[in-house]
Amino acid sequence: MRVRDLGAVAVAVDADERPVAGLRATAMLALLTINVNRRVSVDALMDAAWGEHLTPGAASSLDSHIWRLRQLLEPGRSPRQPPTVLVNDAGGYRLVAGAHGVDSLLFSELAGEVRDLIAAGHASAAVVRADKALGLWRGRPYGPLAERPWAQPAVARLDELHGQVEARRIEALVESGALDQALSDVEPLIAAMPFREPLRAQQMLALYRSGRGEQALQSYRDAHRLFMQEVGTEPGAELRTLHRRILDDDAGLAPAVPARRAAATAHTPEVHLPTALTPLIGREDALPALEELVRERRLVTVAGAAGCGKTRLAIEVARHAAPAFGDGVWFVDLASVPDDALVVETVVSTVGFSVRAGSTPLEDLGDYLRARRVLLVLDNCEHVLPSVTRIVEAALADGVDPGAPPACGILTTSREPIDVTGETIWTLDPLRLPPDDAGTDRATAPAVALFLQRLAAAAPTLAVDDQVLDRAVHICVALDGLPLPIELAAARVRSHTLDDIATQVFADPGRLGRLGRGADDHRRTVQSAIEWSHRMLTVPEQVAHRRIAVLPGPFTSAMAAAVLGEEVDGPAGADDLLAQLVHRSMLSAQSARRSQGSTTFRQLATVRAHAHHALLDAREEAEITDRRDAWTAALVAARPRLGHPDEIEWFHTLDDGYATVRATLTRRLIDEPDVRGAHIAVRLGTYWYYRARVLEGTRWLQLAHDVVHDRAPDGGQDGRPVDSVSVRLALAAALALRARIDLARPHVEHALDDLPSVAREDLVEVGEGLARLISSAFVPAAWLPAAVELIAVVHERLRRVVDDAGDPDLELVAAAVGCSAAFAAGRWQEAVRDSERVHERASAAGNVMATWVSAAPPMLVAMLTADPDKGIPWFRRLVRGYARLGTGGVGSPLEVRANFAAQAGDYRRAATIYAAARAENRRAALSWPRWELTHSLEEITRERLPRAEYEQARQDGERLSVAEVLAAE
Repeated sequence: MRVRDLGAVAVAVDADERPVAGLRATAMLALLTINVNRRVSVDALMDAAWGEHLTPGAASSLDSHIWRLRQLLEPGRSPRQPPTVLVNDAGGYRLVAGAHGVDSLLFSELAGEVRDLIAAGHASAAVVRADKALGLWRGRPYGPLAERPWAQPAVARLDELHGQVEARRIEALVESGALDQALSDVEPLIAAMPFREPLRAQQMLALYRSGRGEQALQSYRDAHRLFMQEVGTEPGAELRTLHRRILDDDAGLAPAVPARRAAATAHTPEVHLPTALTPLIGREDALPALEELVRERRLVTVAGAAGCGKTRLAIEVARHAAPAFGDGVWFVDLASVPDDALVVETVVSTVGFSVRAGSTPLEDLGDYLRARRVLLVLDNCEHVLPSVTRIVEAALADGVDPGAPPACGILTTSREPIDVTGETIWTLDPLRLPPDDAGTDRATAPAVALFLQRLAAAAPTLAVDDQVLDRAVHICVALDGLPLPIELAAARVRSHTLDDIATQVFADPGRLGRLGRGADDHRRTVQSAIEWSHRMLTVPEQVAHRRIAVLPGPFTSAMAAAVLGEEVDGPAGADDLLAQLVHRSMLSAQSARRSQGSTTFRQLATVRAHAHHALLDAREEAEITDRRDAWTAALVAARPRLGHPDEIEWFHTLDDGYATVRATLTRRLIDEPDVRGAHIAVRLGTYWYYRARVLEGTRWLQLAHDVVHDRAPDGGQDGRPVDSVSVRLALAAALALRARIDLARPHVEHALDDLPSVAREDLVEVGEGLARLISSAFVPAAWLPAAVELIAVVHERLRRVVDDAGDPDLELVAAAVGCSAAFAAGRWQEAVRDSERVHERASAAGNVMATWVSAAPPMLVAMLTADPDKGIPWFRRLVRGYARLGTGGVGSPLEVRANFAAQAGDYRRAATIYAAARAENRRAALSWPRWELTHSLEEITRERLPRAEYEQARQDGERLSVAEVLAAE
């Protein structure tokens, strides 16, 4: 018996494959298979089988399904013989099977063998194993059940593992010399997974080894263009290094040729480096590239923040590069040198040569280094940069034949560059953290691997299970992947539980320190390591360092200027201070997220912890946090009118500073509840919608509602009824988007009761709230009669508000949602007629929201009357406007587009867009499907396509971004 779960669930007995009868039994077997060899409770099985349709008789039906599953799984078992495959287990059931009894278990086992064989150098055997594993894959794991919440984590894990096996198979083909096959097989994989850099690297390597170097370079150019256009960043270090090596025609790329160069001299050089007691983790990509730079460049500086592992990497690079420096390698730790004047003498005494009479130590050192092929490693240079600069200039002075290889090399580590001509700067980032995808093997992420390695050293008997791994990931994320605090945190396991350690690092990562005896240097604690850098800042830089601690996450220079105050002269002064902090590795700069966007900055968590302590010591926390909140309030108060073109740029500004907006909301709605926090939340409703954050927005608006009505039960602070009305309308709109009309209705009724007391100058704000509510309840109105009634009532009040306000912009938005109200009420002909007129007006006025809202009714009428030829042009008009504001919640229009494709008989395209729409709705926490018609059209699509083609289309759609789907229009 074998459960086939890598595709639609089936059971194979000998060579006979048998599908499971009934969706409920299939769901139960799928859940049991996901939890193979683990107990599954009766409640979980009934939830998987019946979901929301659970009936009182489900328990008895469950027994019947279990009986039938046992018949299927053990067809030869006699009635008196106890089951051995699907067994009772303490109020639940357990599926008992080994790797050869469940396809997904065997697939995982084979994937591990592929990985191990490649690591051991057995490429041909790895190809055989990979082919065997991929032969088990029949489609999306668990078939149509893959979207169920209980199946999604397992499906995600298997999908990721599938991608890894495909990539490793290509790697094995390249290493085994099967270059033609590797090149033919890698093309469709790159098309399906364009951002998997290992696939690109293997394609480039295979092309290069096939004598097609120009095509290898073109492959990199294609990848570089894609990454810059879609992600906004260059490819990773591995791909860039391979590109450079191909350009250099590096002999190390040829198969079976050692990558390392021969030593420059016949004798073994002297190597004076600290002993490495632990393996280097997480810097595998950096090591060969840095080694190459050290051999060929005269001065290389490894720069980075405190605790990021500069010293450890420099030692390993020097050790690997030592054969190229026949006259020796010397390591000088300058951390213990307190006086800049002592640096030269320290280096001279470490290298150990005799000085001449009548010359200075610096002159002798320069002459000694220039005459020899030596590598000098200067560690921790940031506090003695003037003397280090003089040594570098003396060692690399003119007079050396430009055509000859450099006589000496200098490798420095510093928190800021040396800043001399000819310096090559390698900026060392923190260790890579595991991505959010739960299917990824988190233990192999470099930051987590380092933590686990240090954990094993501190507590060798501790078993690493899922709970330990979860805590390890949380701790590493809290520490931003910095090696020093990760090592210090892992060492605490001898005295604290991992839960305790996680709590400590989240509360204050700067408290971490080295335990027991050891070197009493500037790295004994995280706090002292950062204080070492802090002391070297100028006073204005220290002020900036501590004050920007109130800006969590990314921030712009304009935000920094808002909290810095009088110490800088406007944004230009802030720019200079931020540049200095980046230069000194106290701040990291990030590329703009969009074309023509602003550069954003970020403090690492450990640096921010130090800055926060400094802020407390300066007794500035309350004042600077007030400045931050004032920036947030001013930004939100400047919100453009609903649908105005300026709203797009306002959204972008919110994107750049959203972590700070969240911090302000947390303070003003949770820590120190204040009506000002409610004002901010109410004005963010459209932003949360267009950014697919409806669920988060609902939570903030509920808190805002509670603050307003707990503190001002008679209608808002200082007698402002608009506060009460606006927060109720915003919360009702968020609830309506999630089809919770039952929860929205009481808020709407209270808001409408209070509406007559709203001042005339506040009518426009209330009118926009009513319009947003109608557009939010519009789609649920298609299948919830309560929503139709709600829209009718709200629209009638909106018309009266428009008349009283006399505002032309509000009248245009109201006209657009009025078309939706007519559609919801069943007046389709009127809705289409009015939509055409309003759409033309909105386009001329440039009102983005009115443009796309007015396009919806004609599009939907066409869908419901099965007229895709009329509907598709309206869909395109809708998404042109919609996508200018964002793509959150765009799953509903995509669902309509998929229905049009199904109605037109284009089932392949329909299946692809259905998958993309469903994935987008899931990300936006919206229900699926939004239209009852979708059920039947999607079922027709599934029936009309061959199973393999349908599964491929579905997988293609899930990988597509919203932008890619819309671009195809």
